[in-house]
Amino acid sequence: MMPARAYSFLAGVVLIGLLGVTACQTPTDVVRPSQAVGVNQTVSVSDWIAINANTWSVSPKAPQMHIAGFVDSAVTNAVVENGLVVAFYRHSASDHIFPLPVTLGNQSISFTYYAMNDKGIISFQQKPGQIIDGEYRWIVVPKEAAKHVDWTNYEVVRQELALEE
Repeated sequence: MMPARAYSFLAGVVLIGLLGVTACQTPTDVVRPSQAVGVNQTVSVSDWIAINANTWSVSPKAPQMHIAGFVDSAVTNAVVENGLVVAFYRHSASDHIFPLPVTLGNQSISFTYYAMNDKGIISFQQKPGQIIDGEYRWIVVPKEAAKHVDWTNYEVVRQELALEE
């Protein structure tokens, strides 16, 4: 049996971790399942979310990176282990859509995802330099829905999932 002091310490560590994950997020940064565009019961598609110079923040772990993070409960431990999350970038000045990661000029844009206790986190990153504004969308594909689709080709994905822009 653990002493009460150990439980208090463990609770404090968990609370600090959760606060760290959500500290830089405003309520509009959170994509809940009711806000995601559900194409079927297994695939979840976010709305296009604009990220501009005011949204990017400097990464506390890697000060040379700018990050923007979002919470999505569709990104579960099972998805991270056996499924797929793909992300796309649409430049604000054009309709061209790029799969991530992508390099545009001298700037690279990438993304990562993970789940902590089935709380999914999507994080977009840009290297230092001029920040590229635009819109981002991600698609969460559990293992059972990951059939043979070219997930790097947005037009194919759009048609496969019957997405409307």
